[in-house]
Amino acid sequence: MQFSHRTLKNGLNVFSLPIPDSESVVFNVFVKAGTRNENQKSMGIAHFLEHLFYKGSKKYPRPTDIFTAIDAIGGDFNALTSKESTEFYIRAAKKHADFIFEITTDMLLNPLLAKEEIEKEKGVVIEEINMYQDNPGAQVEDDLEKIMWPQGVLGRSVLGTKETVRGFTRARILDFKKRHYVPANIILGFSGVFDEKKLMRKIADSWGRLPSARAPLSEKNLEVQKAPELEITFKDTRQAHFAIGFKGFDYTDPDSQAASLIGSILGGGSSSRLFVEIREKRGLAYFVSAYNNRYMDAGNFTIHAGLKIENSLQALGAIMDEIRRLKSEKIPQEELSRAKEFIKGRTALFLEDSHDKLEWLMERFAFYGETALPKEVYARYDTITAEDILRVSNRLFKNDRLNLAAIGPFKDKAAFKRTLVI
Repeated sequence: MQFSHRTLKNGLNVFSLPIPDSESVVFNVFVKAGTRNENQKSMGIAHFLEHLFYKGSKKYPRPTDIFTAIDAIGGDFNALTSKESTEFYIRAAKKHADFIFEITTDMLLNPLLAKEEIEKEKGVVIEEINMYQDNPGAQVEDDLEKIMWPQGVLGRSVLGTKETVRGFTRARILDFKKRHYVPANIILGFSGVFDEKKLMRKIADSWGRLPSARAPLSEKNLEVQKAPELEITFKDTRQAHFAIGFKGFDYTDPDSQAASLIGSILGGGSSSRLFVEIREKRGLAYFVSAYNNRYMDAGNFTIHAGLKIENSLQALGAIMDEIRRLKSEKIPQEELSRAKEFIKGRTALFLEDSHDKLEWLMERFAFYGETALPKEVYARYDTITAEDILRVSNRLFKNDRLNLAAIGPFKDKAAFKRTLVI
């Protein structure tokens, strides 16, 4: 994976990833601003602003102009807001490289943010909130982070609340954009087939003219947990959803990669310990997964399962047994090697996509402060031993770092509390 990285005089970073045999080109804008950059009154504003950028710009003033223009070339586009970033991308046939750059640039540098569109979009986002609240599989993970960090920025919903969304004003939205959409907070990226020199000139003439400004400091996440926390939401569902979460490790913690391997061992694939025990042997769930999620100053190791309601406590007990086993028994070398190859293989498949390649580079630069190639990251996994897995399991899986969010027709919280012990 050959790429180039430049930093403009105003602090803006640009990544170029040529893929000569590709038939397409991707332009991606990565902004290091998300939910953690909001306050209590502005919860959801980063995500709301993401929506508004598509609702009219200087060259494309009508709310449907941007969508229509991209559809007219058969382009694929999307945007995503997370706890710590917001991304925008367009992918199209390679002959449209100039066009996708120009439309994205106009959309983000010259948005109209019309008052009437702000009011209309409030209804759209409130319906998005309703949609997630009607989806227990999505809602339970949101509930988990709320109880993990009840007073912290990472406990806030990306979508905000209906009350905060209704309270957004144009002035507040413009203020958020002015403070956070600054060159030092923005990374641009191209992948696929494009004229690099030509596009760099275009970037210098547009993004390069933005005034230098210091990126605002992100609010530090507040940690207050001292004992296990439970959130049981009664809902008349046909399937129970659990999200068990442990406070994990941040991006730069040396044990973070070992925690990712533990996620693979427990719930990374069809031969993982939880999948075999919970689904294949006992038939208690359709799906069960485990993964390690990192943030700038915190982490979240999550086990998520969709379970038979009547066997929920049995399944929870089985999950606790597997966690205790990881803390007390050294993992066999064959299983550890399989977990490493699982992560490497899935990463390799992920990086077959030109946009995902670009996103890999931009995210690692933004949050890890490096531009490591996949083979370098794979080499780090190879150094992790069975002793490391045992040590990190004991560091990670502690009662005072344990949390459970559950959604289903449950009334007995005490039964869950008795089972939720490691």
